[in-house]
Amino acid sequence: MVKVSSKKKSNKILYSYILFVALLAILVMHYLITNFAIRDYTLLLLFSILSAVSETFLIPLPKVGAVSVSFAITFSAILLTDPLTAAIITSLGILFRCPYVDGKGRVHLFNTPIYKTVFNISQYIINAGVAGIIYVNFHEILRFGFEFYNPIGGTIALMVYLLLNSFFMAALMSIILEEKLTAVWRNYLLGFINIILVSLLGIVLAFSYDSYDIGGILLFFIPLLLARYTFKLYLDMRKNYFETMNVLVRAIEANDPYTSGHSLRVSIYSEAIAKQLGLPQNKVDMIKSAALLHDIGKIGIDKNILNKNGKLEKEEFDTIKAHPQIGATIISDMSYLSNLSDIIKHHHERNDGKGYPDGLSHNSIPLETSILIIADSFDAMTTDRPYRHALSLEDALNEVKVNAGTQFNPDIVDDAIIALRKAFNNLSE
Repeated sequence: MVKVSSKKKSNKILYSYILFVALLAILVMHYLITNFAIRDYTLLLLFSILSAVSETFLIPLPKVGAVSVSFAITFSAILLTDPLTAAIITSLGILFRCPYVDGKGRVHLFNTPIYKTVFNISQYIINAGVAGIIYVNFHEILRFGFEFYNPIGGTIALMVYLLLNSFFMAALMSIILEEKLTAVWRNYLLGFINIILVSLLGIVLAFSYDSYDIGGILLFFIPLLLARYTFKLYLDMRKNYFETMNVLVRAIEANDPYTSGHSLRVSIYSEAIAKQLGLPQNKVDMIKSAALLHDIGKIGIDKNILNKNGKLEKEEFDTIKAHPQIGATIISDMSYLSNLSDIIKHHHERNDGKGYPDGLSHNSIPLETSILIIADSFDAMTTDRPYRHALSLEDALNEVKVNAGTQFNPDIVDDAIIALRKAFNNLSE
């Protein structure tokens, strides 16, 4: 009953947000129609087709939607036409796109939920319209640069477009994922550099049109598709990276079936803590990856010791204590994972210096490792083991609190407790 009520509340917020964006888009469109007129229907038609083609070959991203190179078309339209034309071009690109989605095939206007189409078109109208208005005004006030391109106005319009686009998308994903807006928005802002590079292609398109007319646009549309292909290769490589880690995790759990799911849960807890601390996405990804592989050294430990039901002898415990070093050695031999080696090696260190293998203390334990130490211990406490039953959520969180300064880094314990409670409840649903 609680889950259903929570879902209904989330849907209500989501639809209210989309309605707000749609109404805002109507106001912007009314202003554009009132104050501007379409000057070049040929460019309108050509750019709309190119925008639809670019959107058709968009690249899906995990959790956060998708990316395409269509922004180059939009930015070029802002420079070459007027705000009304630019807004129409970008919205038509969304309306008539037919991207391929894994598991669904080609998706288009007639098999996409109406609320998604409304949101996408609305936010693009606002982004392009407002950025276009700003560019026109700065171009008139500051006569600088080329006849069709004002670098100052273009830069300001670009920043406004990126801020609006990232905010609208971050707000949407914050509602859907039930995560803090600031954390989600920060991740979108980190992608600014990629979009700025795409905008440079938009400037090239504008110069091509100025020099070679429509033929120049068609000629330089090819580099856009090449840029898309390059980015797709990067994402495929990233996907293969995580698939490789999942294979390694399954190998770990095959050796120690009693802790099945442990590595994945520790990864989820580590990611939650890292986000709660406001770490940048590249750090979050690194911690998440290290957490997935933190027990890989158990591959080198005798199964009879790992699966022993009774109390371990000193020699047996010393053998198990070797797994962080074994794991670090395995990982260090893989060039694309070697940056995780130290985190994995020290995930059994303690804040008071009584851990292993090197007896590191507070100042010597990196933040990434401190996060993993808490996440690993918390999952161990909240799951059944051969030698004891699982602790309740509150008892486990109290243990984390009580051991701040001894086992755990006291600087991050409070944030860790907030993140762990939320992540644990999400996993329990």
